Amino acid sequence: MKKIKNIPTLKEGDDFKIIMSYQDSKEYDKKNINDFYIHGLSDDTYELRMPLPPHRQTNHSIILVINGSIIASSGFDNYSVEQNAMIVIPAGQVTSLSFMSENIEGFYLHFSDDYLSQIKVDLSKWLIRPVIKFGNAELRHLTTLLKRMQKLNENIANADIIKLYLATFLAEMEQSTDFRLRINIPAHERITMEFKKLLSYNITTHRSVSFYASELNVTPNHLNKSVKTTLDKSASALIDEMLILEAKILMQKNDMSIGEIAFEIGFEDVSYFGRFFKKHTDVTPSEYRKSIDLSE
Repeated sequence: MKKIKNIPTLKEGDDFKIIMSYQDSKEYDKKNINDFYIHGLSDDTYELRMPLPPHRQTNHSIILVINGSIIASSGFDNYSVEQNAMIVIPAGQVTSLSFMSENIEGFYLHFSDDYLSQIKVDLSKWLIRPVIKFGNAELRHLTTLLKRMQKLNENIANADIIKLYLATFLAEMEQSTDFRLRINIPAHERITMEFKKLLSYNITTHRSVSFYASELNVTPNHLNKSVKTTLDKSASALIDEMLILEAKILMQKNDMSIGEIAFEIGFEDVSYFGRFFKKHTDVTPSEYRKSIDLSE
């Protein structure tokens, strides 16, 4: 499969479609594709370009695996999602898809905040534990809702009905046994979750632990302890990982030099950026860019 380029953010319909090597125009030229979309993972209306490199998404996305498996990332971490499991990736997160088994069955859907503007949707609780497993009865119920939404989405006039089904689907997700076991999130996980959410929006302008601690109304020491307990790494290590991830995303853009990328993520000294990047990846920015092959 060809490697792909220039998809740092998937926010427009055309950007969404360039992750595919084939798509049925009847399915993927719908006017509402940015607000809501759903397809079956085994549908023959599309073929993904694999592996799908890191990109930032502006919509919330959900992948439910009924059979087979995928390896997807949310933020810095990779997750194996297997039979009867789902991964939820909130808007603003960096994500990628590195593997999808040939026997895959399930559903992908995404939706914008505006699409459910009358209903408060907070998926930030999924930042720490984005994968959830379902019992057989729970899975059948969710699958019925997804199949109904996919059928309704054949006609844009059904948008209001789809919104009701989507709201029901999200509510049913949180009624599952696996999800209800995590309702009482420990304080250290909640702080880490909020920290990761702040990183997604501030990483290019703020790199100090003290800034994020202040935003969270905790001391830097308490923030470090919380992150260490939750993820077994320091808050500063998480900041560095996010910076590297941002750099890798921008390096997929042909029209940006290494210097421009360094400046974009807050490094005024290009040499220092190069040393920082190599320290964390074992290769220079130029070597990394060559390795991802920006040519078609």
